[in-house]
Amino acid sequence: MDMTPMIDCVFLLMIFFVLVIDLSQQDLEDLILPEAKYAVPDENPPDVRPIINIAQDGRMIFKNNPYYNPAEHGATDKQAEPHIRRLLLEWKDKYVKDKTVENLGGRKVTVINDPVLVRADKWTEWHYVGLFMTICSQQTDAAFWKLELAMSEEDKEVKLFGGKR
Repeated sequence: MDMTPMIDCVFLLMIFFVLVIDLSQQDLEDLILPEAKYAVPDENPPDVRPIINIAQDGRMIFKNNPYYNPAEHGATDKQAEPHIRRLLLEWKDKYVKDKTVENLGGRKVTVINDPVLVRADKWTEWHYVGLFMTICSQQTDAAFWKLELAMSEEDKEVKLFGGKR
């Protein structure tokens, strides 16, 4: 029995699946998200939505690139601010579709209407999430005001390590 056509079919199927695989998951870090008791599923996410991952140690990661690392850059708000601002300006220039220029407090500010998804580890200090949210809203070049928080439908720790909480 000649197996050549069968092997050809298998390779064609492999190529097909490699080409159509969902690459949108590449922006997601492996985090243990907090469990949501009452949440609405994210059924129709926007086409372009920046995703910031905040790790347990406070690192802020976008597209697998750490923009802020407290161990490297310092843990104070003043030390973190330029790194987070650099990230937000990169978003504004490369990814934002829906923005308007408005007069806020006597100055012209670019208001970003696209949502930003914040994914923080369950054990991340709230200080880092709050710091990111504060800098988003206080940007002078662009104000990001639509923030979405990612939650999990089930507790990943229980699933990974078994047992009850």
